[in-house]
Amino acid sequence: MLTPLREVTVSGDALTRGAQHGEALRKEIQDFVRDDFARVNRIRHAPLPESRLWRIVEEHRRVLEADVPELARELQGLARGADIRYEQALLLQLRRELIGAPAGPAGGDCSTLALRDARGRRLAQTVDQDGLIADLGIVLRILPERDGAPEVLLFTFAGLLGYLGLNSFGLGVAINLLTSDLAGPGVPPYLLVREALSQPDAASAVKRLEALPRASARALTLFDAHGVTCCEFTPSRLRTWTASTFLRTNHFLHEELAADDRLNIFSRNGSRRRLELLKAGLPAAVDDASTFTLFSDHSLFPTGLCAHAEGDLRRPDTVAAVVMRPDEGALSVVKGNPCRAAPLTFRLSSATPVLNEAASC
Repeated sequence: MLTPLREVTVSGDALTRGAQHGEALRKEIQDFVRDDFARVNRIRHAPLPESRLWRIVEEHRRVLEADVPELARELQGLARGADIRYEQALLLQLRRELIGAPAGPAGGDCSTLALRDARGRRLAQTVDQDGLIADLGIVLRILPERDGAPEVLLFTFAGLLGYLGLNSFGLGVAINLLTSDLAGPGVPPYLLVREALSQPDAASAVKRLEALPRASARALTLFDAHGVTCCEFTPSRLRTWTASTFLRTNHFLHEELAADDRLNIFSRNGSRRRLELLKAGLPAAVDDASTFTLFSDHSLFPTGLCAHAEGDLRRPDTVAAVVMRPDEGALSVVKGNPCRAAPLTFRLSSATPVLNEAASC
């Protein structure tokens, strides 16, 4: 049985926010980071030698401190609060890069939809991870440090500074794994989500993403008052386009990036089949409840939209499902497989999101 979904609220400057996060989840963070390097070497088919692992972390540390110094400071605070080493706090942000691309016959990973319905904007996704980390899922509320900064509401994991979420400017961000060649150290995409959510709208978020070195490939779906911005990037290239309704899984969709795709054939086929399931189920997904029902689909069991690892660390597992309402500042989360539990809803502290003038049209 999973523990109840927990909300952690942090405030103050970067060092203080990190320390609050670490203190609130000290045992969970310590146990996880000390479990064979946050289970990295329990998932990889060829374990990383410890010296090589810490060398990779060090290379990324230099980039983070140079390019996203506030987040690096937050990680220093996290290490203090959780009573772990700074390098271990960095490791938690880099798990995906250290694990590497999916290597086996996988058929499950994150699936995303974005559309407008009778209530307004709805941005939703499944959260699929290997490593059996469902119990580490949390909701992280980041209160603004200064006037003009947004409040941020995230679904993430203990010790991880970003994953997916929304801000009080009315911007929502979802994330999907893409796989390309690596090109050296950069900012991990989960931290890029934090950078995006510091911005007032999707256009500003894209500019910020373009300006930063990126550690690996991802797709971000950004939904603001103007509509859906679809963003795919590798470490060296970034492409965007807009849509009214958008569905995606884990293969590149932009024609200029398709040649960069390094997803293995099993996972690519699984990604395409999940995209077809989303397309088929979309007409019936008219509200939050029916979206969670769609995400509970077992057509491809034990993988598919609702993937079940069945105790295998190396198999994909749907560890959460999330529906965001950026207009309302609401984040609804099912912790664990969406077929097994009801969602809990969290809201920004203000009754309605604070929209900037550019996004209020």
